[in-house]
Amino acid sequence: MVIRRLLPEELGRLLETINREQHFLYYSYLTFRKNQTVHYGQFSEHGELLGVTAFLKGLPFYAFSVYPLQTSFRFRSVLSQMIQDLELPDGALGSFIVSEDEWEVLNPEIDVMKPPAGILLMKHRHLEDLPLGDNEVFRLDPSYFDMIESKMAEFHSMAFAREELQNPFYGVVQDQELIAVGGYHIYSDDYVELGNIGTDAAWRRQGYGKKVCAELTRKGRAVTPHVYLNVLEDNLSAVRLYQSLGYVTVCKQYIVEFAL
Repeated sequence: MVIRRLLPEELGRLLETINREQHFLYYSYLTFRKNQTVHYGQFSEHGELLGVTAFLKGLPFYAFSVYPLQTSFRFRSVLSQMIQDLELPDGALGSFIVSEDEWEVLNPEIDVMKPPAGILLMKHRHLEDLPLGDNEVFRLDPSYFDMIESKMAEFHSMAFAREELQNPFYGVVQDQELIAVGGYHIYSDDYVELGNIGTDAAWRRQGYGKKVCAELTRKGRAVTPHVYLNVLEDNLSAVRLYQSLGYVTVCKQYIVEFAL
C-alpha cells in the first residue's frame, strides 16, 4: 500500500463526490479550512484511494478529520506517516469527529483515551419556528473582539480560532458586560455552521442564549438554506432549545480522542 500527501486535483475530485452531511467535518477541511490543512491518502497496490486523514493547523489541540472510503483503510498506518512527516509529538492527544457509520470502520484500530461522546449534527429546516427579532441582540463590531476572545476562553470553546472573528458575532450586553454571545465556524453562501455560543453563568435560564441562537439562525438563513450546528447528544436542554427554533438532527456523530 502507498501512503502520500494528496494533490490539489485529488482533493477536487473528492469534493465532487462527498456527502456534506455524512462527512461534515471533512467537508470543511476540503473547503473553508483547506488552506490550513494537509491531507494524506492511503492507496491500494492498484492505485485505488482507500481513505484520507487530514490535519488542521492552528488550533490549540491536534485536530484531525478522517474520511474512510473502503473497509480496508488503515487509519493508524496513515497517522504514523503523518506523525513522522509533520513532526507531531508522539503520544500527544488527537481528536476528530466522525459519523456513526465511519466510526464502525475506524473503531477497531483507534487507541481511544475515553469513551467517544455522541454529537448531533442539526440542520435548520423550519423557518416558521423562528421567533421575531429581538432588539437586545446586536452584531458585535471590532471593539468587542477582545471581549469575545475572553468569553471564548471562559466558556472553554476549544474549537474557537481567532480567524473566526472575520465572521459575524452577535451578543447581548448588560451594564457594559457581554453576557451572551454567538458566532459562526463557517459563514458562506454554500453553508453556515453556528458555533462559539455561550451565556454567562449568572445570566443563564433567562432566554438570552435562545435569543442569540435565533438571531444567528435568521442571519444564516438570509445567505443560505443550509444552516447547521453541532451539539452534544447528552446536552438535552440545548437539543430541545435548537428543536424549538426549527432544527432537526441530520447525522449522529462521535467526538473521538485518541493517542497519537
